[in-house]
Parts: sequence; C-alpha cells; structure tokens
Amino acid sequence: MKRRLSARVFERTRFARILDMQIDLEKILVHANEKLTDSGSASEQVGAFKRFLKIETERLRIRHRFGLGGGEIVTGRSYMVDLIVCRACQLAAADLGSEAELNDCAVVALGGYGRRELAPCSDVDILFLHAGRRSRGVKGFVEQVLYLLWDMGLAVGSSFRSVSECVAIAHDDLHSRNAMAEARLITGNSHLFRRLMRDLDESVFKNKKATDLFLESMRIEIEARYEKFGRTPCLQEPNVKESAGGLRDLHAVLWVGHARYGCRTLDDLRAEDHISGAQYAAARRAYDFVGRVRNESHFSTGRRADLITLDLQPALASNLGYSDKRGMLASELFMRDYYQRASELHQFSKGFLLKAAGSRSGSKRFSTRVKQVAASFEVRQGNFYLTLKRGRQSQTMTAGFGVDQGKLYLFEVKQGKLYLKDEPSDFRSNPMRLMELFSVAQAESAELSDELNQMVRENLALVGRTFRASPEAGRAFIDILRNKGRAGAALRMMYETGFLGRFLPEFGRITFLVQHDSYHKYTIDEHTLRAIEVLDQLTTGPGKFTRFGKVLTELEDVAPLYLGLFLHDIGKGHGGGHVAKGVRIAERICERLGLEDESAARVIFLVRQHLLMSHISQRRDLSEEGLVEGFAEKVGDLTNLNMLFLLTYADTSAVGPGVWNDWKGALLWDLYTRARSHLTVGRSPRWDYDRRTVVKEQVIAELTPEFLPSEVERHFAMMPDRYFRATEPDRIIQDLQLSKRLDADSLAADWRVAEDKHCVELTVCTRDKAGLFAGIAGTLTAHGVNILSADLYTREDGIVLDTFKVSQAGSHSPVKADKWARIEEHLKAAIEGEYDVASAVKKWLAEFHPSAKRRRARPARQPAVRFDSDASAANTVVEVRAEDQPGLAYKIASTLAALELDISFARITTEKSHALDIFYVADSRGQKLAPDDMPRVELALLEALS
Repeated sequence: MKRRLSARVFERTRFARILDMQIDLEKILVHANEKLTDSGSASEQVGAFKRFLKIETERLRIRHRFGLGGGEIVTGRSYMVDLIVCRACQLAAADLGSEAELNDCAVVALGGYGRRELAPCSDVDILFLHAGRRSRGVKGFVEQVLYLLWDMGLAVGSSFRSVSECVAIAHDDLHSRNAMAEARLITGNSHLFRRLMRDLDESVFKNKKATDLFLESMRIEIEARYEKFGRTPCLQEPNVKESAGGLRDLHAVLWVGHARYGCRTLDDLRAEDHISGAQYAAARRAYDFVGRVRNESHFSTGRRADLITLDLQPALASNLGYSDKRGMLASELFMRDYYQRASELHQFSKGFLLKAAGSRSGSKRFSTRVKQVAASFEVRQGNFYLTLKRGRQSQTMTAGFGVDQGKLYLFEVKQGKLYLKDEPSDFRSNPMRLMELFSVAQAESAELSDELNQMVRENLALVGRTFRASPEAGRAFIDILRNKGRAGAALRMMYETGFLGRFLPEFGRITFLVQHDSYHKYTIDEHTLRAIEVLDQLTTGPGKFTRFGKVLTELEDVAPLYLGLFLHDIGKGHGGGHVAKGVRIAERICERLGLEDESAARVIFLVRQHLLMSHISQRRDLSEEGLVEGFAEKVGDLTNLNMLFLLTYADTSAVGPGVWNDWKGALLWDLYTRARSHLTVGRSPRWDYDRRTVVKEQVIAELTPEFLPSEVERHFAMMPDRYFRATEPDRIIQDLQLSKRLDADSLAADWRVAEDKHCVELTVCTRDKAGLFAGIAGTLTAHGVNILSADLYTREDGIVLDTFKVSQAGSHSPVKADKWARIEEHLKAAIEGEYDVASAVKKWLAEFHPSAKRRRARPARQPAVRFDSDASAANTVVEVRAEDQPGLAYKIASTLAALELDISFARITTEKSHALDIFYVADSRGQKLAPDDMPRVELALLEALS
C-alpha cells in the first residue's frame, strides 16, 4: 500500500530534486570545450555552435520546468552565451590570421546581458569597444564575429564605438547610459574596458549635474513607459517586462540606485541600508517570480513573448504547475499569483524611487528658521489642525492633534504625505486609529508616508471579525464614501496596504482576479477602483461641467452610489451568475456596515441592475412601445435613475482605454432623458395621441404652403406608430421634403453631422425593394463607412425613410463631407441595380482590411446567434456576436435578406475585436419569427460568418 507523503516531506523531497537540477557552470564549460573546436569548415563550426546552443537551451528549459527560479535560468543562459561569444571571437581572430584585432578591442556585454539576466529569447546586446582608431583589421574582426553569431541563430544587437564616443552618447541618451551602467567585459582588452568605466564614472555617473538631469529623465521615461504599457500591474494582458510591476520596475531601481547612491545591485542597496531587509526579500522574491513567468513565456512560444495574452495564459499556467481549484481556472490562479508578485515589485519600486527623489531634494522645506511664516489654527472632524504657510511660495505643513485613550498624538502633512509623530508603539489599544489614518489622509488629500504604509501592514491582524462588526468602523467607512471626489484615493490607499481586503474579506475574492474575456482590460479589483476614480473625476476639472457631473450634483448622499459601484462586481470569482451572487454578498455587507434601510435598498438595486442601462441603451430600440416605461418602472424613482446612470458611465469608462466613447454616451443619455421624463412628468394613456396631434399641427404650419395639409395628413396616416415616438418634428419635416424630391429621382439623401459631432446622420429616402438594407450597408462598407445604428421605416405606399448613424471605419469620427456626394452617387446606382455591391465590398476589404499577419494572434471568437421574441411587440430581435470585421453588418444583412426577412431596426456595437450586432426582423408576412424558423436563420448566419 502506497503511503502519501506529508507536505513537509514532499517539500523536502522537491527541494532535494531542485538542488540536484542546479545549473553546473563547469559542465557547460566542459561541453563547450568538447563541441566548440576550431577544426572543420566554417559551416561545420556554425553547425557545432547551433548544436551546443540547442542542447544547452533545452537543458535550461528542463531545469526551468523542474522549478528553478527565474534568476538562475537567465544567469545560466548569460554564461552559455559568454562562452559562445568568446569562442566566436577566437575563431574570427584565427580566420584573420592574428589575435591583434581581439587585443585591440574589448567585447562588452550591455543591458540585461551585462547584468547576466539573459532571458531565453532575448536579444544579446554587445558593444565592440575600440581604442579610437577604426582600423580595417578591427572592423573586419567585428564583422566576422557578428556573422558567426547571426549564422548560429542569435539575435544580436551591436555597436562599435570608441571610449569617447561611449561617454558622449551616455551623456545624451538615457537608454545608452543605463545600458553602459551595467557593462561587463566578456573578452578582449581589459585595460580598454577599465578606461571606459573610469571615464564614465568621472564624466557621467559621478557628475552631479549629469546625475540631476538623469534623475529627471528617468522620471519622464518611467511615466512614458507606464502610459504606453500600463500604469497598474493588474492589467488583463500585462507586459512582464515593461508594464507596472514588470521587470523594468526593478531595473529602474538599480539605475536610480547607481546614480543616486553608487550601488550597482540590490545586494549593494541592502548592504548600505538604502532598503530594509523586508523590502530586499520581497523584491527578490517578486522579481524572481516575474522573471520565471517571462522565461516560461519565451520557452512556450519560442520567441521573445513578453506580453502575456489571454490565449497564452492557460498554457503558461499549465507549464508552471497550476491546476483548476476551488471553482477557479488554473490560469486565474496563476494570474492572481502574478498580480500579487507584480504589485509587490511595483510598490517596492515606487517607494524606493520616491525616497531617492526626496533624499535628493532634501528635507529643509519646513525649517523653523524660515522667515515670513503665517500660522492658522482650526478644528476639523474632531481633530485640531495647525497650518504653517511659508513665504511667497505658499509651501505648507499641516500638523494635527488627536486624542487616543487620553493621550495626545501628533500627525503632520508634509510634501503631500501623512506622518505620525509620537505615536504609540502599536495600535492594539485602539485599532480604530487604522481607519482614522485613511480618514485624515482623505481629508488632507494626502498619501500615507512609507512609514505609515508599513505600520498599517504590520497591524492588519487587528482588522479581524470584531473590528469588521464594529458599528464605529462601519460608520467611518461610509463617511469615507460620502466624501464626493475623494473616495477613490482613500480606497486605493486601503487597497495597497492590504487594509481593504481585511476589512471587507469579500473584496479579497476578486482581488487580482483576471477576467477571461476580450472586453475588460484590468483585473476585477483594479476595474472596480478605477470606476470609483472615474466617478471622483466628475467633481473636479472639466468633468464637473459635463452632463454626468451635473447629475452627480443632484445627489444629496453619494455613499449608496459609491458603495453600489464598489460592490457591483463583487459576485465574480464565485462561478457563473455573478449578479445574483453579488446581490447576496452586498446584502450581508450593507447589514454589517450598519447602512440605513433606504440606502441599503439603493445599493442592492445598483448591484442587481448594474448591467440594465447599458444593455437597453446599446441593444434595444428605445422607440419600442412600452420599453422606456418598463425601464422607468424597474428603476422606481429619480434618485435610483441618477445613480444607475452614473454607475453605468463609470463602469463602462473603467473597462479600458477607448471603451467609453461619444456614441455610447449619446445612447445612454437618450435612455436617461426619456426615463427621467417618465419619472418626473409622467404619461397618460392619451399622451402619445395628444403629442402626435400637436406635432402634426406643428409640421403643417411649418410646411405651408410647400405642402398641402392633406399631404401631411397622408404621411402621418401611412407611417408606423414607432416613427412618431422616435422622430422629432424637424426630422419629420425633412422626411417629407425628401419624399417630395423622390418624385423626380430614385434616391433622395440628407447628411447631418450629429450635435455632439461623434458621427454623421444619413437619411436615405427611396422606394422599397428586396434586400434594400443589405445594398445600402454594402455600399457604405465599400466606402470605408461604419454603421453605428439604423432606424428603418417604410410607409404603406412603399416609400422608405431609413436613417443611419455612421462614422469612419476604424474610428468614431464623422464621415468627411467631401465623401458624401460620391457615396450618394453609388447608393443611387446600387438601388437602380447598376452598382455591384458585393464586388465593391470585396475590393475594399482586399485593399484596406488589415491582414491576419498584422493582427495579434488569438483564437477567433466563434459566432453566436440569440433570439428574443419578448423585447418587441412586432419584431423578433436577432443578436449576433462575432469576431469584428469590416463589412460584418453587410454580411449579416445580406443573409437575412436572402431569407426574405424584413429589417426594421439595427444597432452595431464593437468592443475591441468583437462585435454585437442587433437586428429587429419580421418575416415576409410582417410577423415575428416562428420558433420553428429560428434554427434555420441561426444556421444560415453561422454559415455566412464561419
């Protein structure tokens, strides 16, 4: 009978096996001496290099898969490449018949290779350093070495410079300076290399002016990197090298540490006490883990894959030993560990860089000897504040006095950070002071100092069940949420110290949890915090003057809105049906926080209905009878509507860059204003009839004598009811004028730039015919025009009035006016049967559609079709989800036309690479689709889109 090993014995056994798999540099050297000989032809020598490289790389891969850390693998590969470069230099010198060239040149490793951190598929950066004379022999030697390295398959980045050239470029170029700060001699003239390092030290590295410029350049460079690759570790698809929390964060620490303190390594920074032992251990652990993930990505793909895409994550998780557990996918568990380590690395880097910048600027800002100091004294939130204002620059320091268990303690705000002075040795006597720290920091718009951050982390054990159940803690948390415009910063501080996850353990379930879809850019926790911050931005700057900012000012108590937004995705991480599960979790949290019944009900409403407003505004025809009334009934009152409106805006905006746009804003605002009218004015059963009568009289008055009253009456009698619910009087007037122009032609069209200028409204008036919508959609596609939505109306006499909202393909900018005439010409030709729409679309796709090679590889989304017979009184709603592609709406419309289905309304939505197209259709008899017809329609659409 087999005995199961205990966890401790298993770990000891695993550790012993890892020790057995340690990289033996001596064995690599022996292998190199055996295989990399100078005998044989040039092709035989290159073949020997390739075999050596392949064998040793495979050995590294095996050791990596067995569990060796990221640092050990990259060190091993650096040593392996060192041997290859040295032997390539020897062969090149031998081919030239002299070793003088090698002695006149120093071969130097730069950057990551210089640090001995060469990832499996990374470029090999080499500097060939010469003494100042570009002799033909040395140049030929360098070319020969590079040819050998390239022929064996290494990706080599090389430079050929003198010492003075290196010093000059290090002065002027940040990247070159950083690369040379990590320079390491591989082979060649050691005296020349020492001269380079001496000159760099004297002129660059130890030059105060150059150092000051470097530190400022690094600040700008880091900001630009975060802007490009992501300023949070919690990206859905992080770049393990460049995103926040990636390897580059530690590189920045090393570069700044070298410039500021003269320390070249993390060990040096620890030895000189610039970082603590805990910081050192956390940084090493996190860096090794992120490095191991990068190594696996390179090994798995066989290329320099630093972007951890969604389709790559499952393979990485499996290869790194993760498996599905507790209802979570292996890839979710893997990415959660990645986010944890990347966040630790990012926090370490951010803290160190702030400290280095602070120590550079000095701490004399609030000297007691400064003249012209004005003082003020006040009481705020139960604490006493003394504010000192210095001179003309209005630099301030705020000191506060609070009472803790009868003892006086002092805190101060200095350079935007909160500090405690004379604090008790721990928080055990009054754990509520932990919450008070965030309240004070929020009130002062300050961040916690590094010392306070560490203090909170060390006392997280105090935030237990008793603390969480405390009414005082609940009230304090709700008070923080009531600070409109400042809640996001306080929650972010709570989150980064770990306090938030302890105080609300339910939030811990979604912390660092990736969402495996193409829609969300961030993890659930990061998305939630960003949504709160989006809401905050409506109270400051330009945001407060938008329609959303104005709606926010109508709310007397914003705490339910902030809490509802904070909890809207809390049910994720528990399997499917996150809304229902989120409601149950939110109910428990509201009760624990001691929220009043009315406020709790609003929070639960927001969690339960947080998808409702975006779903209706983006997927449904708002002119459909009863739709807005039903929505308003669900919302209940104006306060709920205002909160849901703001939550929908913040939720959508926080999904990722570019997800929120003017088009979605227009749709959302349309639904909001219609629902607000219902809730504030109300509608009687005669409202539609009365409005129709008033509008008809207005149109008759406006069009007299151009139109006889009987002509207007006839138009009103022949148009469907939904036309009058959705169409304003000025548009009805325009439609009548278009229909009159149709008497002399086959097409009449009107172009208008939308009021908010995010699109163009094109109204087409023509006579009805089979496949009309498909022909119009195809013609627009052939001109690079993207259809956002379409309102299609047919009069009883066969006159069609279709309004399309369109934009330039690939953007949300309006179609340029100089294109309108040409498009209109081809629309007319298509209607008359003189324009080959299918061929025109095919030609445009061939010329303008990006090739598959230029798109990032990811599994294509399989198309899916869904039917809804309840959303409309007269039509069946067909929802088509598919991989986005130019001409998709045309392809769907053509298929529906071939099935003899009539389209009365369409809305096109695209998120990243995926599309959701909505069509309201009726069969040839003008009826909804029968259940038996739906499978046939679905099959036809899937075949057309496959």
